[in-house]
Amino acid sequence: MQVPQFFADLFRKYLDNTCSPEEAEYFLSLVNSDEYRAYAALLIDRLISGVPEAHNREHDLKARLDQRLHLILENDYSTTFEPAPVKRLRPWRWVAAASIVVMVAAAVYYWMLPQQQPQLAANHSLSFTPSVNYTRYLTLPDGSTVVLHSGSKLEFPSSFTGATREVILEGEAYFDISHDPGKPFIIHTGKVKTTVLGTAFNIKADEKHVVVSVTRGKVRVETGSEVLAVLAPNEQVEFNLPEEKTKQQKVNANNIVTDWTKEDMVFNGNTFEEIAGMLSKRYGVNVQVNNESLKNCKVRASFSGTEKLEYVASILCGIKNGEYEQLKDGTIVLNGEGCDGPSKE
Repeated sequence: MQVPQFFADLFRKYLDNTCSPEEAEYFLSLVNSDEYRAYAALLIDRLISGVPEAHNREHDLKARLDQRLHLILENDYSTTFEPAPVKRLRPWRWVAAASIVVMVAAAVYYWMLPQQQPQLAANHSLSFTPSVNYTRYLTLPDGSTVVLHSGSKLEFPSSFTGATREVILEGEAYFDISHDPGKPFIIHTGKVKTTVLGTAFNIKADEKHVVVSVTRGKVRVETGSEVLAVLAPNEQVEFNLPEEKTKQQKVNANNIVTDWTKEDMVFNGNTFEEIAGMLSKRYGVNVQVNNESLKNCKVRASFSGTEKLEYVASILCGIKNGEYEQLKDGTIVLNGEGCDGPSKE
C-alpha cells in the first residue's frame, strides 16, 4: 500500500503539533475515513517496527497525546498570555481523535527516541509554540531565566522534581541558569544535549546546525555518549547535524546574545504607553501606566533584553523621577512625573 505523500507530511505535522487550524481540521476529517485510517496505521507500523519498547510506555504517552489533542481540538494552537477562544466541536472530530489516540501514542514515543528527549509529564508540561512572532522573557520553576527568540519553542515542566532539570528547545534562546550543583540543567535540541550547573549561554538550533555560545560559566555539549565540547566563556561550538562535524572557536559571546535579545528593547522616542504594551507581551505580565500625563511622554532608553522586568521598570520610571509599583495580582504600574515635570531624558 502506497501512502500519499501529502498525508504522510500532514501526519508528521500533526504529531509535531505544527498543524494550522485548517490543517488539523482536514487531517481529522481524513482519519475519520477507513481509507486514511488504514494509511495512518501503516505509517505507525513503519515507525514502531523493531521497537517493542514503545508499547510499554503506552499509558504515559496516551496522557501526553490526550493533552495535545485537547489543545488542537479546542483550537488552542498557541500558548500565549491571553486565553484562545474556544470553539464548539463537531462530534465527528472527537470520534476521529479518539480512534487514533492509542496507535499514535506509540509513534510519538518512537519519534522521540532518536532525539533522546525527556518525557515531560503531560499534566506538568508547559509549551510555547512557534507561532508566536515576538521575543519573550520567561522565568522557569527553579528561578532560571530564558529569553526565547520569536518563532522558537520551549517545553519545560511546571516543577523540576527529579535529579535533573530538563527542557526541550526548538529554535533559539538565551539561558541564565540558577546554580544548583546537585541538579544539572539539561537542554535538548534534537539529538544534541547541553548540560550546565549554573551559567549563561545562547543556543541556536535548526534542522542542520546546533550552535552553543557561552557568556558565563561552563557547559558540556554532547550527542549520545560523545562529548562534542566543553565550553568556557566566549567559546562557541557548532555541530553540523547532516555531516556530524564539530567546529569550535573563540567568539564575543555577549555580542552574539545582544544582537537579537535587544530586539524590541531599544526605545528611541517611544511613549510610556507603547512601552508598557511591549513589555506586557515580552514578559507575560500586565504592565500599565495609570498616570494620564505620563502615558504620552516619550522615552529614550536601551536594554540588552536579558534583564528582569523589575530592573527595566525601575530604570524607565527613574527617567521621569518616579518608581514602579507591583500590585497583588502581579501587575506592574509605571509611575512618574508627566512631560511637564522635571525630566532626566
